[in-house]
Amino acid sequence: MPTDPVAAAQRASAPAPERTWEPRALALDAEEIEATLARARAAEEAGVLVEGDAPPADADAGMDAADAADADVEAAADAAEAGAAPAEAEEAPALPALDLYLAVLRADPENAAAREAVEALAGRIVERGREAIAAGRLADAAYVAALLRGLPAGIADAEREAYADALDEANVLAGEVARGEALRREGRVLEPADENAAAVFRAVLAQAPAHVGALAGVARIQDALIAEADAAAAEGDYALAERRLSEADAVLPGQQRVQDASVRIVEARQRRAVVLAEEIETALAALELERAQELLEAYAAASTRAAGVNRLRERIETARRYGHFDAGQGVRDPLQIGGSGPELVVVPWGSFRMGSSRNEPGHDPNEAPQHTVEFARGFAVSVAPITVAEFRRFSEATGYIGTAQARGASVVYNERSGSLVERRGVDYRHDHAGARADPDLPVVHVSWLDASAYADWLSQQTGQRYRLPSEAEYEYMLRAGSDTRYPWGDALPERVVGNLPGDGDESPTRRGWGNAFPNYADGFWGLAPVRSFEANAFGLYDMVGNVSEWTEDCWHDSYRRAPRDGSAWVNPGCARRVVRGTSWASSPDEARSAYRIASPAEATNARLGFRVVREI
Repeated sequence: MPTDPVAAAQRASAPAPERTWEPRALALDAEEIEATLARARAAEEAGVLVEGDAPPADADAGMDAADAADADVEAAADAAEAGAAPAEAEEAPALPALDLYLAVLRADPENAAAREAVEALAGRIVERGREAIAAGRLADAAYVAALLRGLPAGIADAEREAYADALDEANVLAGEVARGEALRREGRVLEPADENAAAVFRAVLAQAPAHVGALAGVARIQDALIAEADAAAAEGDYALAERRLSEADAVLPGQQRVQDASVRIVEARQRRAVVLAEEIETALAALELERAQELLEAYAAASTRAAGVNRLRERIETARRYGHFDAGQGVRDPLQIGGSGPELVVVPWGSFRMGSSRNEPGHDPNEAPQHTVEFARGFAVSVAPITVAEFRRFSEATGYIGTAQARGASVVYNERSGSLVERRGVDYRHDHAGARADPDLPVVHVSWLDASAYADWLSQQTGQRYRLPSEAEYEYMLRAGSDTRYPWGDALPERVVGNLPGDGDESPTRRGWGNAFPNYADGFWGLAPVRSFEANAFGLYDMVGNVSEWTEDCWHDSYRRAPRDGSAWVNPGCARRVVRGTSWASSPDEARSAYRIASPAEATNARLGFRVVREI
């Protein structure tokens, strides 16, 4: 059976008590020697070597030690008188073999058989004693020492001396174990550094690596620390659990109990991490971001994989910035009347410097002071200006009468005069020159009121929040990460970047521009179908040229006190709104990233369109 470490420690926790032993005083005459030797050999074969060994099962019952001794001697005398052979002597000797062999030596000091037998028994007794020392049974070990002291001089002297030294060392170590136990009970388990139970037990084990008392003391300390680690892990405090396991391992490294506890806690952490990850995903699906963040802290404590923590942290941060979407992701909401709304793209979240410095060529005071805008969230925006077809669907579905249609006129380009003039009968269904517009042209002849009405209709149809972009959002989209004079750089364009007035462009009657981009031709005079040119870095088309666009903001003649979070700057009842971006007829100065103008909310013309933002 395995040794109980606690019981073993109790046995080894104090030096062995002094024990004495004297061999039985048996008086033998010469005639009794052979019979006694026979009885001694029989006792040895039966395992009854010394006093205290269990007698054979068929030994005489009910005899006390004196009766057994007398009976033994009488039986020996009877056998000698009868001339019986030793093997025919009494089968169950009552006296231990050692006592019988020593009785023979007292009667015959030169008896070689008895001396040889005692020498052999001494070796077996020493082996017993060392086993007792190793098992922490110091009382049994002390009894062995007493047995050895009772042997005649000259028999197993070296073994006796070595054994005495081993027992003395065991007693010293037992005293140290007892001191360690006292320190442990006082609570001085790991501290102070120079006087604690763990240090005492380690010192004992350094001398005797298998010392059961010291091992049991270590086991008690480690089990207590493991219990604290388990309790901490159950409360989700894995950092404390790891500290306790580290302390347990430091008491005596490499112990299986600590390794098992570590595996158990790691497995528990992994199971908990799986549950928390599922709960985080559920919270993200509902956009319960504060809840997801709280769960992430618990997940970070439970998970043993940093990559998983970073992935979920990024997921939460993405949801915080983009809701259910991600930067660059395409979005298209279904409409209640069937089909889908305009194609959108999620604009990357970030910050930028809005406006222009005094040193920028073409700078206007209304573009100052230059200031940093940082968006709290990302947003989605239509990838191109709203087209004639898209606005027509809204108008026909709702019966909406636009500003130009209600007024009966709008401003168009007149080819004959080469200028912008008002013409009757023009509305959103017409192009820049007043002709019937193709479906894929950007819608023009729409007021700020018309653009807002279209955004409101999209909100009603999709259940999402649509609106016009703020002025800050528009400049952010226009720059698309640049901080230069123009969206494409500081110099005039050296390649086609959009529908701009170039000196290489001509009207149908070969008119040219008076203030055009030099060495530039894009192939269009007037409006171009949306997406005719490459998209910018945010995936947006027609940010350079084609049409200028309405924004949500009221006009202010500077950026003093302007919002820094990218929201629209609106005053109730304002009459003028901000127009941003370049049109097919804008001069080079008007194509600058910071350029802005004011326009009455009810104004319509051939250069002005819009796009929409969807909040996410």
